[in-house]
Amino acid sequence: MRRTWMVALALLALAGAAAAGSLTLDVKEHVLGNGMKILMIPRPGVPRVVCHVYYKVGSINERPGITGIAHVHEHMMFKGTRIMGVTDFAKDSEIDRRIDELMDKIYREKYWKADGGDKAMIAQWQKEVDELVKAEKQHIIKDDLWTFYMKNGGTGLNASTGNENTGYYVTLPSNKVELQMLLESDRMANAYFREFYSEKDVVMEERRLSENRPGYLFGEQVNAAFYAASPYHWDVIGWMDDLRKMTKRDMVEFHNATYIPNNAVAIYVGDFDPARIVALAEQYFGRIPKGPDVEPVRTYEPAQFSEKRMAGEGPAPTSLQIMFHTPPEGQPDAAPLALLADVLGAGGGFRFGGGGGGTGRLYKLLVRDKEMAVNASASSRAQWYVGAFQFSATPRVDKNVQPEDLEREIWAEIDKIKKEGVTEEEIQKAKNRGEANFLRSLQSTMGLASRVGRAELNRGWRSILTDLDALKKVGNDDVKRVAAAYFVKDNSLTAVYRRKMGR
Repeated sequence: MRRTWMVALALLALAGAAAAGSLTLDVKEHVLGNGMKILMIPRPGVPRVVCHVYYKVGSINERPGITGIAHVHEHMMFKGTRIMGVTDFAKDSEIDRRIDELMDKIYREKYWKADGGDKAMIAQWQKEVDELVKAEKQHIIKDDLWTFYMKNGGTGLNASTGNENTGYYVTLPSNKVELQMLLESDRMANAYFREFYSEKDVVMEERRLSENRPGYLFGEQVNAAFYAASPYHWDVIGWMDDLRKMTKRDMVEFHNATYIPNNAVAIYVGDFDPARIVALAEQYFGRIPKGPDVEPVRTYEPAQFSEKRMAGEGPAPTSLQIMFHTPPEGQPDAAPLALLADVLGAGGGFRFGGGGGGTGRLYKLLVRDKEMAVNASASSRAQWYVGAFQFSATPRVDKNVQPEDLEREIWAEIDKIKKEGVTEEEIQKAKNRGEANFLRSLQSTMGLASRVGRAELNRGWRSILTDLDALKKVGNDDVKRVAAAYFVKDNSLTAVYRRKMGR
């Protein structure tokens, strides 16, 4: 109860500061000699610390041939190191070496030859691999990392991979933060990709499960058509063909190039002494040599200059999507686009958390008033290198409403916004929602660590405050300007999907 009141008072203080235009975050920074950034947000009280490590690497850092490798790599980081996850490293590594040799032979025979190679020889090599895999299991300690953390009071051990970053998370008692420093620095410097081939099969099964989800493959093709050139073209899970042909050598090269201290940020939120955190970071992370600087993405999305349309059918509900290219995050037009998405979709414009609901302009028009749609929404996604604004709607097929009917209504609303904009009341409500969602995202230690840590990777953690300031300054002229600039046919992709059973 005491903690609940403390959080409530803290939120009231943040809200007051935001209203006064003076919102700040008490983030302490330290940069190690190898370039790794350490961020600290002390929160005295419960003696626990949220510990996150973020790497500036995701699916946009891949290339054709190794799509999906960032996600597979995240899986592999739980397979141990030279000291974790294994009982006898010397024996294990020798078995691993023999498996790798055989798998290299299989790869070349199977994928380098037009006819698929000698099937009998491949089968023989695979049989030998299977026997070695069984022999290796006696040296592997399953879930060693998780067990180690759990025995020391750790909770919430997890990881995630996105388009732009990868994160590793655990929450520990305040007196166990040194353990996190030891284990995470070991994973950064000494990752050992045992069980690579079986884990790759796990990820391929993930992809198969996604493919079996109605509408998934159409959505993947829509995304690929919308992003014609930039690496947002493929999903985080990657293309199946690349997952099949990905090699351990690819994985090692990817790790060595991107899992380096000068491409990482560690953030700690909770009850701790910052001086102690800095000393531990110097001791553990500071011993890892700096790597070569990681080059930013080269290929941005070019101007489209033509209307795109896609049509598909299958077992998913009939739906409509209209997508427009917009600027990346941090650009001046990102804030008015986010606000407009919120007005139209009541919560869909902000990345502060929360959102959605039946109070948006599109919902009122198409669902409540005209009874043409089951749902209708708008969202604005400003990513690091590209942005996208999307209208989505599901027609009332029971009233014989077609996706094209909704398309005409949405374009009519777009034209209206270009001329009139939105009301001052709508603008103020959107600003209030955006600010409330932002403050809510800072309520939990997990949410705070996630927002600050990820922001630091790109434009720096202070950008989350400047983005809020930019939102407060948006006026109706800004809304009309961005609608006229981006909501044009030659900048759009319209995707119509119709339900058809039996496919």
